[in-house]
Amino acid sequence: MTEQEGPKSPDGGGKQRVVLSETELSGLAQNELVDRWKRQDIYVSGLEEKLGQQEGDIADLRQTLEKAQLQLSESQQREKVLVRRLAAKEQESQDLVCQVNELKSAQIPTSSSLRSTLLDPAVNSFLQLLRNELQTTRLRLEDTQNELSAWKFTPDSNTGKRLMAKCRLLYQENEELGKMTSSGRIALLEGELELQKKFSEEVRQSQQELDSYLTDLDEDVEGMQSTILFLQQELRKAKDTAAALQKENSTLKLQNGRANGDSVCEQERTDSESECERTRVKRVRRSSVLSIDYNEDDTLVINSNGDVAMSSDVD
Repeated sequence: MTEQEGPKSPDGGGKQRVVLSETELSGLAQNELVDRWKRQDIYVSGLEEKLGQQEGDIADLRQTLEKAQLQLSESQQREKVLVRRLAAKEQESQDLVCQVNELKSAQIPTSSSLRSTLLDPAVNSFLQLLRNELQTTRLRLEDTQNELSAWKFTPDSNTGKRLMAKCRLLYQENEELGKMTSSGRIALLEGELELQKKFSEEVRQSQQELDSYLTDLDEDVEGMQSTILFLQQELRKAKDTAAALQKENSTLKLQNGRANGDSVCEQERTDSESECERTRVKRVRRSSVLSIDYNEDDTLVINSNGDVAMSSDVD
């Protein structure tokens, strides 16, 4: 069984189109058909990739063409404006030349005109007026020619050299003005920077003082916590001792009450009160910052004198 292959893919690689006739398609095995299908799929993928690249190139070319057309239209408009200005200047110069020629032709003297001029003062005044107009016209013509040459100057022409020298002078003046402006701005920025540095230094010192103060407060709090813990332990021990003594006292009262009667009970009550007074525990501790007191009913009291007192009464 032979395989008919089509042309190679446009990208020049080894991807080829697989062409099968109906007889070959019906006679192929499943694995061969799958292999041909994969090769055909690779060929189609290559064509799609090439098509995408060509579309991107076409889009880029269209953008480039649009930009070129836009630049061309702008250049054509500028050219039209310049041509109109040049035509106006040329027309004005032609009019001035015609006027000058007319004045020159009118000024050609004749013997009779010279004779009449010498005799007629009005003609003399008119000639003076014409002379003034001629001088004015010559000045205008010279200015017009200078403007026309300025439109067509080259770096080698005198007008171009003068314009380039003037441009260099203006550029130097602009640089000097920029330096003066930048130097004043830099001085202002340096002053602001110095103020910011001083402010930052003050803030840093304040932060250090605050940190040291917080450290002292932490140490004082730790001291108070240890003092409170110690006092709680002592209070617990005093309560345990008072409870044991109270229990022992109640046992003794029961034993002696039955034998001695009411008089003995009264004596025991007095002894119990004195014993409670003797078993009252008083402890005083000096604290670094605050003082904590416990009154007779085990209530916490904070004093400002720095002494810590604790008393436990046995009921």
